[in-house]
Amino acid sequence: MPLLEAPTGATYGWRGRIGFIQPGAVAENNPFEFYLMAPPGVTLVMTALGHSGPLNQAAFDLMLANIDEAVERLLVRKIDAIVVAGVPHIASKGWGYEDVIRQQVAKLTPLPLVTDLGLCIDAMTALGLRKVAVLTPFDDPMHRLLSDYVGHAGITVAGAKSIRPSEELYEEISFVPLANVYRAAKAVFQAAPGADGVWITGALMPTVGVIAALEQDLGVPVVTSMQAMAWGGLRAVGVRDTVTGYGRLMTMA
Repeated sequence: MPLLEAPTGATYGWRGRIGFIQPGAVAENNPFEFYLMAPPGVTLVMTALGHSGPLNQAAFDLMLANIDEAVERLLVRKIDAIVVAGVPHIASKGWGYEDVIRQQVAKLTPLPLVTDLGLCIDAMTALGLRKVAVLTPFDDPMHRLLSDYVGHAGITVAGAKSIRPSEELYEEISFVPLANVYRAAKAVFQAAPGADGVWITGALMPTVGVIAALEQDLGVPVVTSMQAMAWGGLRAVGVRDTVTGYGRLMTMA
């Protein structure tokens, strides 16, 4: 990654300020993993939809109802683009709901808006993936929703596995060791004949530290939610650096 020198007096984010709307009330892994991958001069400006507790339709609906307020908070911070993190709340509404959110937010700002789920699809498409093994912190009903959603984009889920501790302890997924993520992703891929890649979704779960090892050991591309959001967020603000060490996707400008 080239070292770019900031102009005298530049603020953080002098190349791009990515507004980031996270689902939960608290997150440590999202900003940490973003800055592992981010090139110089790019800042993540974060706000939250405030979710805590079980993942269910009532929670998804409440998160979606709070998006306008979250966008308005970000606009005060002079952002250049918006990333909406999280896949369950969008997948729960079915194919095409990303466009509903874009139309809704377009009433507040003309800034580009991208979503976690949409960027994962874009990333898998860019890498030529058509049949993926999926690792998540979600349950089987959500796996079926995700399979249906990406199926509309021509991507088949060959197998899905969850490493979610429990419904009541969903937030505990942020503490899962990277070794567990690596081994679970490897296992789900090996149990999915014909899979041409791995998709790890659920950005609360740490992932980017194992991408390079998984790609090396499995011989296929790996897409994770936080990686895809970093890649797509950078493109949305017009920053085209290639970043090494975090998978093939991040080397695609």
